Amino acid sequence: MSKASVAPAVSHAPHALGDSLAQIIERERVLTRPIERIAYAADASFYRLIPRAVVLAKGVEEVQGLFRFSRTHRVPMTFRAAGTSLSGQAVTDGILVEVSRHWREMRVEEGGRKVRVQPGVIGGHVNQALKAYRAKMGPDPASINACMMGGILANNSSGMCCGVTQNAYHTLHSITFVLPSGTVIDTAHPEADEIFRQREPRWRTSRGSLPTSRACRRKPPAFWPSSRVRMRRIEPCSRDRRARRWAASNYSSRGALPTTQRNRHFSGRSARGCTRPWEPHGSGAPR
Repeated sequence: MSKASVAPAVSHAPHALGDSLAQIIERERVLTRPIERIAYAADASFYRLIPRAVVLAKGVEEVQGLFRFSRTHRVPMTFRAAGTSLSGQAVTDGILVEVSRHWREMRVEEGGRKVRVQPGVIGGHVNQALKAYRAKMGPDPASINACMMGGILANNSSGMCCGVTQNAYHTLHSITFVLPSGTVIDTAHPEADEIFRQREPRWRTSRGSLPTSRACRRKPPAFWPSSRVRMRRIEPCSRDRRARRWAASNYSSRGALPTTQRNRHFSGRSARGCTRPWEPHGSGAPR
């Protein structure tokens, strides 16, 4: 192996790693003190990994630089938004890139039919912004008032009411994502497939064809700085009132029902029966 192909040595000690990262990110946004790293060592799961450095990234250019640094120096890198994961996706013993505090832009579009968000926006805040339009986003995870859109889309969040037809992937209209190579693709661009083919010729499926922008919308890749999500309209229905009356009579005459029976009759009829998808005009929605 030639000397030119060998990456320059970088110490994996937290402070030395922080000094190296300071060439890409402002030093005050690279956290390497023990108290700071331990604060990010856990999420909502039972896993605990202490990162070597925590980076508070601000923009796409910084994320591209971090990808290059991670690949060059062979240091693993993980993204973290709210950290409400129950399975440990938001912890690492490498570089932890936090994308919550500087990624909170949100804009309602097309009269509430769509909303453009960044990964640091809390899911509950999206629904609050859409309340005036009598709409809400498709997924409704139990932690919606704490989790952020980065995790909601990356984990294909669902919920009690949305089922599988209105989960995160099926209500995602378009997404702007950054690949580990640094390539940035906006799937809403009419030439997204051709741009992807030119910039990433090695990405091919088993059939020899490139993944389309529709496939990228369904499963977000490594990191996405923004996306647009389709909404659903909330409508009252008579079955909702019948379910409430049924639950009230059963609670008063028979006492509390077992959990499985109560969920089958009340949640199944009331929650799912009073919602319907709000499809946008055109054919840009993923199938």
